[in-house]
Amino acid sequence: MAMDQVNVEIVTREVIKPSSPTLNHLRKFNLRLLDLPAPVSYETSGFLVLQFPTATHRIKDGVSIECNDSGAVFVESRVSCLLSKFLEKPDAELLGKFIPVGTESPEALAGSLVLVQANFFACGGLAIGACISHKVADPVTFIKAWAAAAFASVDDSTALPFFNAPSVSPPRNSSPSKPAAVDLTSDKCVTKRVVFDASKIAALQAKAASESVTCPTRVEAVTALIWKCAMNASRSNSEHLRYSILSQSVDLRKRMAPPMPENTIGNLVGYFASCATECEIELQSLVGQLRQGAAGFHGRRQGFHGYQ
Repeated sequence: MAMDQVNVEIVTREVIKPSSPTLNHLRKFNLRLLDLPAPVSYETSGFLVLQFPTATHRIKDGVSIECNDSGAVFVESRVSCLLSKFLEKPDAELLGKFIPVGTESPEALAGSLVLVQANFFACGGLAIGACISHKVADPVTFIKAWAAAAFASVDDSTALPFFNAPSVSPPRNSSPSKPAAVDLTSDKCVTKRVVFDASKIAALQAKAASESVTCPTRVEAVTALIWKCAMNASRSNSEHLRYSILSQSVDLRKRMAPPMPENTIGNLVGYFASCATECEIELQSLVGQLRQGAAGFHGRRQGFHGYQ
């Protein structure tokens, strides 16, 4: 069956509420400094088999979350194809049907912070699609913490989400402000999937090696290749050489002073930039620029203070 003929039918949609009300002293959760500039949109993650606890919050203002026991949204669907068939060549448009709400949905302003959709395939396979408010956390850390909590003992505190980040770096200005939603509908966005075989990445690493970077990482080699292709495309549209800047995100948890737990909830992300001109498009040169950018960021990590 062609992917454009696959039907995703929503079977149920319900709101799951907590079995007991939230205690008064836990009804307000302040956002941390790095969470404030995060867009009011949903970050998505799919194809995870997890047990989700109940999310019962709303974004009350620009700096806090109100725990009002309104419940989390749970959606169940039936997919008219085999999971193995879909995984052979995932279709981005069809993948969007496996999540309960679009990333640019206006529901991000006043809706649930977590929405979950269970997709049951014709073969019995199960794919879980989750949408998590970007204001609260990056999805990887959030889902890893919840997955660990589902498989660990309830007494294992290391498996539970750690919500101490706001007390470490509170907002400098806590005056309420109306959060703005991200409008992604005005631009035409295209999603493409690029697959690299392990052997091809190994060959790419060998090709990207140089005296300055003798052992490029897999991420450095692939990122340099994508950067090179983007610069080539840009140069083909212009007669003049351009200055190119590549920005990469970095997890700050291990780079705080002292380091924070891996299960800390929040947008604990920093960025560093690597620069090059369009005449520097060799893989070795670009990998060197990536390594320099990362080294410069690590040199400044003492400025990311955690517990004061």
